[in-house]
Amino acid sequence: MLRISSVWISLLLFTLPIVASQSLGLWLAKPLANYLLEQKVAEIKQALEERHKELDTALTEQLAQFDFDCGPTDMALLRDPRYYSAHIRLQGLTLASGASCSSLGPGLPIVITTHQDDIRLGNFGLTATPAKFNTEQELVAYYQSGENIAYWVLDNSWSHQLLQHPCANCFYLEFSEQDPEVTTTYFPRGDKTIKSEEGRRSLSFTDPAVLTRQTVWAGKALNQYALQQVRLYGLWAGTLLGVVLTTGYWLLRNYRRSLKGLLQAGLARQQFIPFYQPVVDSQSGQVVGFEALLRWQRGNELIPPGAFIDYAEEQDLILPMTSQLLEKVIADLPQLAPNQWVSVNIVAAHLEQSHLHDLLQRHQWPSPARLTFELTERKPIIDIGAASNQISALQAKGYHFKLDDFGTGYGGFAYLQSLGIRQIKIDKMFVDTIGTDDLKRSVLDATIAFGRESGMEMIAEGAERQEQVDYLQRHGVHLIQGYVYAAPMPLNKLTLWLLAWQQHHSKAA
Repeated sequence: MLRISSVWISLLLFTLPIVASQSLGLWLAKPLANYLLEQKVAEIKQALEERHKELDTALTEQLAQFDFDCGPTDMALLRDPRYYSAHIRLQGLTLASGASCSSLGPGLPIVITTHQDDIRLGNFGLTATPAKFNTEQELVAYYQSGENIAYWVLDNSWSHQLLQHPCANCFYLEFSEQDPEVTTTYFPRGDKTIKSEEGRRSLSFTDPAVLTRQTVWAGKALNQYALQQVRLYGLWAGTLLGVVLTTGYWLLRNYRRSLKGLLQAGLARQQFIPFYQPVVDSQSGQVVGFEALLRWQRGNELIPPGAFIDYAEEQDLILPMTSQLLEKVIADLPQLAPNQWVSVNIVAAHLEQSHLHDLLQRHQWPSPARLTFELTERKPIIDIGAASNQISALQAKGYHFKLDDFGTGYGGFAYLQSLGIRQIKIDKMFVDTIGTDDLKRSVLDATIAFGRESGMEMIAEGAERQEQVDYLQRHGVHLIQGYVYAAPMPLNKLTLWLLAWQQHHSKAA
């Protein structure tokens, strides 16, 4: 199996999020550009609303005080900071008499001549300064009082500032009449070429107060900016995610390595012990044997097998653990009744080589009639021939083998045929279907029928209710293991449980 070094794994975990984030930039750039256009329209709309509110208040107060004679009062009003604000470039009066004045002093050659293209709302109007040399026109607001006209040349620098954020030359703004039949453009700002670019898009909104429509255009420059932003933030996000993944990998790696160290220390300190779960003949009520289940007694903490068994198998530690477990089972056997057997779980590695054979040989072939082995189907046997030879040799010595978790793993019927095993254990997953509508109950019935017709010895494990025991007994399965009788327990508690069980059944008899 190909093993990748931790350095390469770290490099991949760090770089893949960065590469992925840059690829996603191509997909996210357009939505971001659309969002920026929507934000820009909202920003301009809010700026206009604030501007209109301030100008309306100032102009209304100012107009109420004009004498329309360009005298001291009018000049004071034209230069009053309350009215000569950041929104007004200059302001002035053109009188019916032909005289004029402005905030700069003398009247300026600005002639307000109302015409049909002006936007009018009562006495107020909006027009533009005359176009000249293809320069931008200024927006001019005016008020007509008889033959007198007050005008305000509006400062439109705010629009230039807004259009240059967040990127230069990304937006183009048109200010036009709300009536679509009128094509006069009073107030274009920004890069006009955007309007003719391929893939351009625009958003418009109207200003009912002054009967105008504003349209904001965006094109290639905004798309490029959006792509750069997505890639920039993607780079930061990808880098951060890469750091998190790499850090998590090393933390997990160190944890797993530390777990291996703890397991090795546990082996050295003889911390792996058997817990016994009885197997009961439901017909006679007699305890016929036990399954020895591996537990890790680490100080006062009892660690369940699910927390370390898989990892122990990956690290090839299950073999010394089984050896340690078997030594303790062999030592415990004299404290059990002579007719009671103990079953020990083994994995494929025990049989593909001579590990189990050598282990039993070192112990001078202990108790063949009472020591049995359960081959789990969780991991496949690769070398069936070698495993078959090992089982045959041990069966010749008097040892027996069961196929554990039958029907849930890799081997099933093939193992029974190839390995010469004549005993099966029905997994809890199938026992749990008794009394339910679970479709797996048909698998349970088929397994029982197969075992009965083949003359197999069958043990049902994981039974928790008397209903299950009764169902299995009716179908010919009498050997039951599960919490319905007892949970796994250490030998000292097992001894007390057996005494209580015998007393109970003696009274019942």
